Amino acid sequence: MIEQAAAVDVRPWRSPDRLDDIMAMVHASFVEFTPPSGVLKETAADLAQRQRDGVVLVAMAGDAFVGSVFCARKGDALYLTRMATHPAWRRRGIGTALMRAAEAEARAAGLPKLLLRVRKTLPGNLAYFSKFGFAVVGEGQEGGRTPFDVMERTL
Repeated sequence: MIEQAAAVDVRPWRSPDRLDDIMAMVHASFVEFTPPSGVLKETAADLAQRQRDGVVLVAMAGDAFVGSVFCARKGDALYLTRMATHPAWRRRGIGTALMRAAEAEARAAGLPKLLLRVRKTLPGNLAYFSKFGFAVVGEGQEGGRTPFDVMERTL
């Protein structure tokens, strides 16, 4: 166990088991966004690839997945993507616990910063990550998708 919040354990998920359950939780977390997130098209096979490419951190309440974030090395930073908290578990410290676990992963890997992207259509997410000390360091848009801000935090 890396962190606890609201009786939730946050830890790396390395097992090939239950990837469909994790993706179902992620899909439930992202279904409300407009335009729809590309994560809604991702499958357990995509998640297995994320496990091979980096670290999948999960938040669990008992046997249930209630949050996750996918992490991968990108240059001298740990890149965080698809941070999700199941809607029924929001505002209970799950995101904070996931962020602390990601920080621990970055430090263990000797990486001096965290990096993420936030859709410009989600200003609440930009404010959320700002409270963790992230700052906008760039912007972008890929293949006609929703424009995003690049945010970074030095550890």
